[in-house]
Amino acid sequence: MDITSSEEVEFENFWDSLKNENLTEADYLTRILGPKQLPLRIIIPLTLAYVTIFLSGVIGNIITCTVIIKNSIMHTATNYYLFSLAISDLILLILGLPNELSCVWQQYPWELGVALCKIRAYVSEMSSYVSVLTIVAFSMERYLAICHPFRAHAMSGLKRPIIIISAAWIIAIISAIPFAIYTNVNYIEYPPDSGNNSADSAICAMLLPDMPNFPLYELSCIVFFLIPMFVMLAVYIRMGLKIRESAKNKLNCDGEYSAHLDSQQVQSRTSIIRMLSAVVFSFFLAWCPFHAQRLLYVYALEADYYPDLNEWLYILGGFLYYFSTTVNPILYNLMSLKYRKAFKDTVLCKKQFRRGTFSNVDDRKIICKCLTDVKSHPKNSRCSVRCKINNDTFKKHESKIIMQNKIDHIDCTNDCDENFNAKLLPNQHLFVNQQSSNESTSANKISESSASSFL
Repeated sequence: MDITSSEEVEFENFWDSLKNENLTEADYLTRILGPKQLPLRIIIPLTLAYVTIFLSGVIGNIITCTVIIKNSIMHTATNYYLFSLAISDLILLILGLPNELSCVWQQYPWELGVALCKIRAYVSEMSSYVSVLTIVAFSMERYLAICHPFRAHAMSGLKRPIIIISAAWIIAIISAIPFAIYTNVNYIEYPPDSGNNSADSAICAMLLPDMPNFPLYELSCIVFFLIPMFVMLAVYIRMGLKIRESAKNKLNCDGEYSAHLDSQQVQSRTSIIRMLSAVVFSFFLAWCPFHAQRLLYVYALEADYYPDLNEWLYILGGFLYYFSTTVNPILYNLMSLKYRKAFKDTVLCKKQFRRGTFSNVDDRKIICKCLTDVKSHPKNSRCSVRCKINNDTFKKHESKIIMQNKIDHIDCTNDCDENFNAKLLPNQHLFVNQQSSNESTSANKISESSASSFL
């Protein structure tokens, strides 16, 4: 006997045992569906938690979208992924959480009809798939930037993330279709076998007898939880090791150890590694109870421990499921220094200004020319305050300038002298002609710079 037929027999036995008991309609429905309303000791804290999640999640994700749209410096591959993540989280919050909250107060009957039942199931599943795929794609983007910086530079541009994001949405849209097909408004007959459906028993769900012949919940768990989980764990461990490796025997640009810079870099690396760990842990915490509750329903429906365990997994899984939409803006945005600066500029309506970065060719020419003038005539230079950098200051802060300008891929003009150009462009294709030892040093600098850019 295969697994499917065995489950059907067990399900039939469960129903037969109920039919032999003399129960009122309310007791009969409670025995099958559980209590119509959860206890107040659960409802009130859960309501406060859901309202807080809804407000903070909607506000946080709207702010994320606004900051990315209004600041051109935020139009990067990484932020395209974060924008997609914010949109999917907003869809999940706005279309899913209010209904979830109503179910806390009244678990049944479902009163919104079949169409809204299917739409609810489809949209919630689709948006959660988009979130997972986007987080995985974003993690791979980080992995390339930190562990394979030259390859990431060669693949730089916005076309690739747009294609990947579009593919993620298409995969999610297609993968969620079975949930729209097999989710329905279900009724329970009362009295049993009377052919009379109890109006108070209407629930919007995918019941075990109506599930497809293929293992839908199992596939969903494997494809959209276990595989992404192991991929993220592998790439974040690799990133953490790369960051630690790049920190060993790190020298400043004068060939001497700098205690101040080293202390800052240690703190930065510690923060990055903690953030990487937090990303993996939060992903596991958010999705594990959700999938565990689904699998419990499929494989342990008749177990003695099922009712109590299912109730707590349902509450915990639902809470963490929506809580992840609030955590995402914090993990992926608020921990970024670049994002916080852009957020300040957006709130204060400041003009975009990028200290230490070159936004266009004219700025590059001006700054390169000013640096050359300052070197030649440091006392008589009339360059702007932004450009006045003397030789000593330039050497002192050289490594900072390198790190700040990594992402911008600076291309100075010939006005700069060869020495300055070589120092300022450690992460460019010009390094191909240098010695292999310099290439290794450059890769380490870029890796650490890339890692720092996420803070």
